[in-house]
Amino acid sequence: MTSPFGRGRGRIPKNACYEDSSTFPMSTTSSHSSLSSPVSSSKCDIQSESGYSSISTSSQPSPPTRPVVTTARGRADRLKRNVAPEAPHWTVSDLTAIQFQSNTRPVKPDELGTIGQPIQVIANYFPILQYPRRGLVYRYHIQIHDWKNLEIHRDRRRLVYNLWLQQYCGKYTKIDRHKIVFDNLSTILTFNQPLFDIDGTATVQEIKAPNRSNRLVTHKVIVRRAGEPIDLALIQNFDEILHTENRLNNTPQDLDIIKQILSIALHENCSFHATAIYDRLFFAQTTPEQHGEWDLGLGKALWRGFYSCLVFSKGAHHLLMNLDINHGVFMKKQPFLEFLCEIMLHSPCGKKRYGGRQRNVQKVHGDDVLEFLDIRNPTYQIEMNFLLKHCKNVRVRSQDASKPIVYSISKLGKSASTQEFIWKGSKNKTVTVENYYKEHYGLALKYPSLPTLEMHNRSYIPMELVDVEPARVKKITDEQRALMCRQSTMHPSVYIKSINEIRKNPKKQCFEEDPFIAAWNMNVSTDMLTLPARVLPMPEIVYTDQYHVTSGAVRDMGTWQMKPTRFHTPAKFPAVWGMINLSSLDQHACEDFYNELSNIAVERGMECCPPVIYEEYDSRKSTINGIIGVLNQILKKNKGCNFFVVILSVNGKLKSDLYGLFKKLCELEFGHGAVTQMIQQRNAVVGKQKDKARWDYAKLNNILLKINTKLNGINAVLKVHDVIERFFSHGHRVMYVGADLSHAPPSARSQPSVVAVVASADDVPSRYFKEVYQQHRPESARNESREYIVDM
Repeated sequence: MTSPFGRGRGRIPKNACYEDSSTFPMSTTSSHSSLSSPVSSSKCDIQSESGYSSISTSSQPSPPTRPVVTTARGRADRLKRNVAPEAPHWTVSDLTAIQFQSNTRPVKPDELGTIGQPIQVIANYFPILQYPRRGLVYRYHIQIHDWKNLEIHRDRRRLVYNLWLQQYCGKYTKIDRHKIVFDNLSTILTFNQPLFDIDGTATVQEIKAPNRSNRLVTHKVIVRRAGEPIDLALIQNFDEILHTENRLNNTPQDLDIIKQILSIALHENCSFHATAIYDRLFFAQTTPEQHGEWDLGLGKALWRGFYSCLVFSKGAHHLLMNLDINHGVFMKKQPFLEFLCEIMLHSPCGKKRYGGRQRNVQKVHGDDVLEFLDIRNPTYQIEMNFLLKHCKNVRVRSQDASKPIVYSISKLGKSASTQEFIWKGSKNKTVTVENYYKEHYGLALKYPSLPTLEMHNRSYIPMELVDVEPARVKKITDEQRALMCRQSTMHPSVYIKSINEIRKNPKKQCFEEDPFIAAWNMNVSTDMLTLPARVLPMPEIVYTDQYHVTSGAVRDMGTWQMKPTRFHTPAKFPAVWGMINLSSLDQHACEDFYNELSNIAVERGMECCPPVIYEEYDSRKSTINGIIGVLNQILKKNKGCNFFVVILSVNGKLKSDLYGLFKKLCELEFGHGAVTQMIQQRNAVVGKQKDKARWDYAKLNNILLKINTKLNGINAVLKVHDVIERFFSHGHRVMYVGADLSHAPPSARSQPSVVAVVASADDVPSRYFKEVYQQHRPESARNESREYIVDM
């Protein structure tokens, strides 16, 4: 079914002919079997039914050898299965800049407008007031190898580089060390001074530096000249390069290398003091007894760092420093036994024992951990699997024998009293971990019944002798992600204060005390960029010619109370529509609900005839599949009916499952193409929070707002300022598009990737187009990136 207003909603066929009924229909169906489980919502509909968003997906599999694209357009179109072409319209690499910018866009006016309230916007950008406009920058490539001749990890390169530079500057005293900067990876840059005795031929120097075990070992530092010097004078042609009509041979890409050079110089000082560096993110070590900014549980903590980036600008300042707050999740630096007590709180045994206690319990008691991980515990293997899931690949530092060594956990071994290994230092005899520490170190383990940690190098270490290292982690739970979002959200005033604190910290971004900034002839403003802006006036919301909602009539911008008035374009209930009762309400209660809803509908200008079809089914006594099977039969039996009001069960889990399955059944599968309005049982009965004998008309109004848009009505339209209206009336129509992409996890190769695209059809928000595609990617196309044209 289609409509001249777009494919966002299914429409009732105009040629459907049925016998009209002036009375509420009699019940035709009743109940069966059982269900369970919880989840609920506080809104009239479990999920949004307003038409601003609608997701349609297909669960039908497609052959992995031939990509299949599943589309769903609007609410009424049946599920379409289009086979993707063997060769797409084009690949990403073939999409040229000319093709991408082939459509006409509105041109930004030379003068600013005057509509709205003028304001000043503070942006977290600091202008670069001075930068070198001439001079040569020499590049050098550096490699740092350990005693095995393997390149060391990036988190230790800065340490070895500083020792090498200190030794080099001690040998060549005339060189200015502040004109030498390092990118924390493999590049050294010098400003107007080449490094003595280092050319294109690699020079090798041995440096004594601590390894991961904090033992001094020999490292091999290899440095050589890389390429020709870079002339910074190119930045003087900044304006000419950025204009498309310039006749210079240089392009904007030629400036990128200069931006990278200046960026490395700006970040040299903070790189020296940072504990962890990830591209342009900088984190400092937390203080003792403080694991981070916020404890997230499961041995993780939220650290607050900062993001810093140099950008070009076409405004008054050519260079800007973008400074921002950033949050990262790190493992807490703590004894492994403390980590163990946090983890086991969430294990099956931990939840069973501590689940009913107060919420402020953060750790399991040590005696309980010993009980959970006792081999005599019937659920021992389940507890071990849970623990391994949370500690595998965790970095720990051993503190035995006065030689701290960093390990990575591979798996869990047996208890220290039973885990055996071959002791090569004692004539290859077999010994338990407990006896090894007793004989070799004279150390009696306090918890020999706990499992040992097997490291990637096949060594076994007791849990009580290691500490967790503060390494950054990306995998967190939904609860941790919610806590992270809540704690990292700041009020604008606090946000500005936090950025200014970073800007004034000598170990972070206090450029006034940075010797590298002075040596490179740079000066950064202490004030953030301030830009003029305007708050556009709120548009009028027009319901009828007599009732408009204006900015003067609202207390808060964007929030208003709807008065009893007609809709702008009231819809008409179809002559044949049905009500499906899956709740515990009887038919008489559903009649009362319809009568009250129809009274409000008349006030809104809607014509609401009684339902011709009434089906009652006790969903509490049946399975999900059984209910869906019965609903499918109901839809097949009433093919001419394309609008149903469904009253859901009060059971939370059942309600949530039925919502998604029934929506899919009505809108996508088997070609039913029916529009539905789902209603919770509590919203279909009389009673308010303060008065149980009166109907809640706010909820009934909310239900009608959704029904009106689904039946091709328009609740209200917007009336904007004449200048804005004139802009859009001159052909500058705007389609608002939303897109989302979901990839299956790497381990689930059989699951498809799904992409959904939603686009506005016209000026009415409730009318939109939608496309949903799913694609199985064969192994042969694993590294290919492809584009498909979506016809909206």
